[in-house]
Amino acid sequence: MRTSNRSVQPGTFDHREGAGVHRMHELEERRTGTSLLTALVALLPLLALACGDYGAPSTAPATASTTFGAALPEGLSVAEQVTSFETTVYPLLRANCASCHDAAGPGAPRIAHVDSSTAWSAVVDNQKVNFSDLAQSRLVRRLGSDLHFCWSDCQADAAQMLTEIQNWQDAIEAAGGSTASVDVANLTSNTRTSLDGFEEVGAERYEQGLIARWEFKELTGTVAADSSGVAPAMDLNLEGDVEFMSSYGIDLTGGRAIASEATSRKFYDRVADIDTGSQQYTVEMWIAPANITQDGPARIFSYSRSTGQRNMMLGQVAYQYIARNRSFNTSTNGNGNPQFETYDVDQDAQATLQHVVLTYDQVGGRRFFVDGRWTDDVDETPTGRLWNWLTNQQVILGNERSNDRPWIGKVRFAAVYDQAMPPAGIQQNYEAGVGKRITLEFDVSEWTGGNTTIEFSLTELDSYSYLFCSPTLVTDVGSPIRVRNMRISLNGVVPVSGQGFTTMDALVTSPRQLLSRQCSVVGGLVDPNTDVFQLSFEQLGIFQEPIDDPTPPTPSAEDFGDPVPILGVRSFGRVNASMAAVSGVDPQTPEVDATYDELVTQLPATNDLRSFVSANQVGIAKLGIEYCDAIVEDDTVGGMRSTFFDGAATFGWTSLPATAFADPADVDLITDPILDKIVGAGLRGMVGGNPARDEAEATLDLLVTDLLGSCGGAGPPAQPPCDDVYTRAMVKGLCTAAISSGAVHIH
Repeated sequence: MRTSNRSVQPGTFDHREGAGVHRMHELEERRTGTSLLTALVALLPLLALACGDYGAPSTAPATASTTFGAALPEGLSVAEQVTSFETTVYPLLRANCASCHDAAGPGAPRIAHVDSSTAWSAVVDNQKVNFSDLAQSRLVRRLGSDLHFCWSDCQADAAQMLTEIQNWQDAIEAAGGSTASVDVANLTSNTRTSLDGFEEVGAERYEQGLIARWEFKELTGTVAADSSGVAPAMDLNLEGDVEFMSSYGIDLTGGRAIASEATSRKFYDRVADIDTGSQQYTVEMWIAPANITQDGPARIFSYSRSTGQRNMMLGQVAYQYIARNRSFNTSTNGNGNPQFETYDVDQDAQATLQHVVLTYDQVGGRRFFVDGRWTDDVDETPTGRLWNWLTNQQVILGNERSNDRPWIGKVRFAAVYDQAMPPAGIQQNYEAGVGKRITLEFDVSEWTGGNTTIEFSLTELDSYSYLFCSPTLVTDVGSPIRVRNMRISLNGVVPVSGQGFTTMDALVTSPRQLLSRQCSVVGGLVDPNTDVFQLSFEQLGIFQEPIDDPTPPTPSAEDFGDPVPILGVRSFGRVNASMAAVSGVDPQTPEVDATYDELVTQLPATNDLRSFVSANQVGIAKLGIEYCDAIVEDDTVGGMRSTFFDGAATFGWTSLPATAFADPADVDLITDPILDKIVGAGLRGMVGGNPARDEAEATLDLLVTDLLGSCGGAGPPAQPPCDDVYTRAMVKGLCTAAISSGAVHIH
């Protein structure tokens, strides 16, 4: 790379900058004369595809040091620069590229135009030559790497083009010009704080059918106001461990935000009322779950009276979002079950800021949208009118009446609508963003001349970091400005991680230009009112400050911590769902549902097998008893007993135990379905495979013998009588032993 040894102090400019600006003014008239031709060429895309386009991206990857078009020629008049071009690169372009890139050809830009000044302008303005690294010039790489319409051998043609570009550079410097960048130290912007910016209004949102909206802009106090303007205002009272965030939002660490019963009635009236209700709704939220181990499900948003009475609910279980909804087709269920879950493998719920939308209508039922996209989960529960919603419920964000399933995380925004928001509206609101956003301007005029700033959209991502988005350079300088490797420092330190603009290599050719569509997370937040930001660059205009990539530290031996089990235990929700699946019993059966709600805190709370204790097993066994009781006691035609114990109609259900279990064939009528439908089905989901069937069968046979010897005795302790009730109790015991075993709750 050719570099200049001249030192240029910050804030001063040599004659090359003035010449570059003058050149751009002269080119403006020349470009105006060709604007009509350019417009006509834009109408010929198919021809351009046939002949090739030098404006297309190269298929060959550029090296890390590639800077396309860096260091434009300076210090010569336009006429002098065109002359040096006419004697070097231009003849080669005219001889071999004119069929496509002349005035009449379909290719763009016009690098082989019959007018040499127009061709020179096309090459320079479109950065087809890289004077800092000649071999990386677009004109060279298009031949040597992309094999684009070579006139002989592509490698030889690329070498010939490289030679002519070298000759062009030599001719410029021989005439007193320069193609080198100027090395400086401390290539930075001015410093700014968030107080130097101004708050953005935000993009337009879709709010048709809005009932209530909470933006949490209060910052202090104990009330989050409903800003929807729809009376009555459904304000939320903050209770327990919850506080406002400076970036707009509430941080729930165990507490809740709850509306009164009177104002919550607005939700019922607009949605569920038999005369005025729309029978559909949407709950829209911007949330940041604290973790992906929450269980319960943990309640994020609910319209409920208690943990057992609710109209609807949006919650989280680990990586899944959960929805419950009371409707006319589930009138016997006061808890909104069966619950609707996002597919666990998709892991839709993440411990990061997410836009989460739950909709319900009579066509699609419950649907989830995360970050603007439908999760593809289909609600198989039949839809129904919401006429059976209760009027005495309250809208709650976070913890409900008890403290057993609090949701931990941040709520940045929440809204309720009396319609199922269309996907386009959901996408619109996702793109509109959330929270307090500040436009912050950094001045870089010291290096570019004129008035030049770089604007950012700044938000507080969480309590630890900032999010910088939409970097935009605004300038009144007429010449192109190169911006490369931009970094953001916080309080004088450039964080190593979260620098999303270090690969930036943008050429600004318009008064206002977006530099990158990416965002960058900068960690190290101390105080949003006093934190100081500054931009630094590897290149800005003709000035550059070479950056040496840091040497990574020598990796040390990795500590994987204590060994962890290869097996896990299902959480209480999954234990319940597994029992329902292998038994065929509806989990909403009143006795089963009541037992589940009673024992829910006694069942496993995490998947870690090391956390499994005896109380967990007792709870699982109690729940298993209810499932088995539902099977055995349903003796109706086509009922659960005949369905599960298929072929056991001849079993002595009303006989004494000694008679019912006397024949091994009769024992098999009971144990075979248990082995096939419970043990076998459960083990298919386990890690490590199935144990031998004869081992499991031998265990059940031994249990039959033990149970036969446990009735009719005088005690102590007193034993139950050996009657037909005990016969069915033995079947329940065999069923419970299987359904409460590791085959079902270990995976």
